[in-house]
Amino acid sequence: MGDRSSLKTRFLQAGALLLGIFVIFYEYYQSDRFSRILQSLSAPVVYWKDCISPYLMAKAILNGLNPYLSLHQLAAQFLPQANPADHPTPYPPLTGILSLPIGFLSYEMVARIWLVAELLCLLTTLVLLLRWWGASLNPIKVAVLFALSVIWMPVNEELWQGQFMSCLMLLLVGAWLALRAGKQTMGGVLLGGLIVIKMIAWPIVLFLALRRQWRSVGAAAVVFIAANLLAVAVLGVAVVRDYYLKVGPFDARLWRPAEGNLSAWAWGIRLFEGAGFSFHISPWWPSPMLALIATYVLPLAVLLLGMTVAWRAANFDTAFGWLAGVSILLSPIAWYFYLLLAVIPLVVLARRLVVMGLPAELSVLALGFLLFLSIKPGFYDHLAKSFGTPFNAQHMLAVPFAAGLFTLIPTAALLCLLWLVWRTDHVELP
Repeated sequence: MGDRSSLKTRFLQAGALLLGIFVIFYEYYQSDRFSRILQSLSAPVVYWKDCISPYLMAKAILNGLNPYLSLHQLAAQFLPQANPADHPTPYPPLTGILSLPIGFLSYEMVARIWLVAELLCLLTTLVLLLRWWGASLNPIKVAVLFALSVIWMPVNEELWQGQFMSCLMLLLVGAWLALRAGKQTMGGVLLGGLIVIKMIAWPIVLFLALRRQWRSVGAAAVVFIAANLLAVAVLGVAVVRDYYLKVGPFDARLWRPAEGNLSAWAWGIRLFEGAGFSFHISPWWPSPMLALIATYVLPLAVLLLGMTVAWRAANFDTAFGWLAGVSILLSPIAWYFYLLLAVIPLVVLARRLVVMGLPAELSVLALGFLLFLSIKPGFYDHLAKSFGTPFNAQHMLAVPFAAGLFTLIPTAALLCLLWLVWRTDHVELP
């Protein structure tokens, strides 16, 4: 029995080593991720960055226009160099109000400031996590870890895209650390701030309500209500109402079929209608009715699974880590850089494995799942398209359902990491 166990361990170690070598070669020698970030500040890439949305929202508000006109319309008036998609911005009203100061600047300057702000959020998050770990804040150590963080795929995609996730990651980590330290009001305020910037992490507030942590829930509710009252005062009732009833749902439906959307709200479309914008992923079983049912049933199942695990967990870190992962999947739209919010289950698992003495099997599995989260999205798309056949006159490829599952490998890796967090729930951390 011992020889078989030893052979299994060596096999897992060899597999992890080969996978790691492949990822390092493909990801980091084939592309320079540092220069890629700097290149995103130059035309034409700078006009594709997501920070164009809050900029155009700010310009619209300052000029008395509805910030939820299509981005194409707003760009035609305030930034003709850009050619964004012809749909409204998906961000909540408070985002536009908080963005008002950047409306007085040139967009090119905003893109640079935005990148610096993202890097500062990343650095602050890193320092908070090191302090939680109990590690020293040696400047060289912090600099090395910061550089490694920047080239990690979700972070690198976030910086290239110019999104909000580095800020949301900081708020989420701050909320976690506050709540585990017994600072319920502070934790709730940070969660409320996160939700009013992007409708995500609400399952954590729901879980806190189930645990009757009313100070946290009340603080989050006060922040959410106050933010929307401010939005009503600045933008008017109609604009705020239309965002929640029309704009938000429209954008969620618009991006639901995208091959890069990891959200559980998109799984029903993949299973029963087919998905994909740059290539077509065939459905497992064509049925519009089943697609409609699954679109609502599957997210509910994910929510119930997350709540059940969190409720049964002996450790608060397990509960919070699971709900952070579930929050990614329950976001109406979840791109690859949303995986930044998985930093909490990742660091919790890493520290537990260290406390356990790095057991071979669990450590190798954790490393493997992490590597699957570290491969850039284009690689999985390339794998899927390699099975494609011509679909229409525009040379779009049709990809079999099974091959289309390659694009969901990050989703599977996230769920497997959450499973490891559950497996190590018995490990107590200071």
